[in-house]
Amino acid sequence: MILSYLSVFLFFLLIALVYYRLALRFDIVDRPNSRSSHTKVTVRGGGILIPVAALLWWMAYDFQNTWMILGMMWIAAISMLDDMFDISRLLRFGIQFLALSFAFWDLNLFSQIDWYLLPVFYFFGLGVINAINFMDGINGITGLYSLVFFGSLLAVNEYLPIFPEQLLSYQILALLVFFIFNLRKRALMFAGDIGSISLAYLMIYLLTKWYLIDHNPIIVLFLLVYGIDIFFTIFRRLIKGEKVTEPHRTHLYQYLVNQVKIDHVIIALVYAILQLLINFGLFIYNGEYPNLTIAWAIMIALSLIYLALKKRIREKYHLN
Repeated sequence: MILSYLSVFLFFLLIALVYYRLALRFDIVDRPNSRSSHTKVTVRGGGILIPVAALLWWMAYDFQNTWMILGMMWIAAISMLDDMFDISRLLRFGIQFLALSFAFWDLNLFSQIDWYLLPVFYFFGLGVINAINFMDGINGITGLYSLVFFGSLLAVNEYLPIFPEQLLSYQILALLVFFIFNLRKRALMFAGDIGSISLAYLMIYLLTKWYLIDHNPIIVLFLLVYGIDIFFTIFRRLIKGEKVTEPHRTHLYQYLVNQVKIDHVIIALVYAILQLLINFGLFIYNGEYPNLTIAWAIMIALSLIYLALKKRIREKYHLN
């Protein structure tokens, strides 16, 4: 097994090295602007390893969950094109909707819930996909957060064996290779839309699969740390009359990097460790679902800490 995973890791490393050279040759790069949190030209689209890992798993393990894989290929393709060219939001949204439909069909969702609940699943799915894409702004944050997500699901699998273990393992190996190029002070590659959106797609698929087993919405706490930053940032921008789809630097992690001048990797580690502690304390340690009162207390406490910290930074650095 170890040799098998080592071979997969080396295969992903080869893919990453080849892509890095091709991206430089064909100018698939991210050039910093006034809203960027980096200052150097960096290869974009290193997250191509994520759909490659899913495709390799599909081929190696009897071509299972084909509809989900088809959805991932669609969403990865449009995201890769968006990394290279300027694709219209309507087209991207349409492909994301189609990909989610494939994922839901794979899970037999349409026959397991009432029809009037479908818009909730689509709204949540599309929201998470684009929200996680918005959070992909500093070195390591998407990769580390995703590593915590997939690693935590492996732990949950010990008492609720519903997730494809090899798929999770392949994604973890792909992320470890990606870290070689991204988890550093001066990143060589960014995940790009293809990475962050493909990861978000898998997260939605796996969380929906989990929900259909026990119908317990508390599992969304697996995305709590990101969720708090995204929710309060979007809420404040809506109050100010700003377009939430436009690039900005008003997430807490962006304040900490750009104003407070804390290193990218440290902030990414803090976000990932916080989520890991939540996952471990609520879902893994006792091998069961958390007490609802405790879950609410953690959500409220973390929200209050977040709001207080962000308010202090805005006041100190005179931010609107």
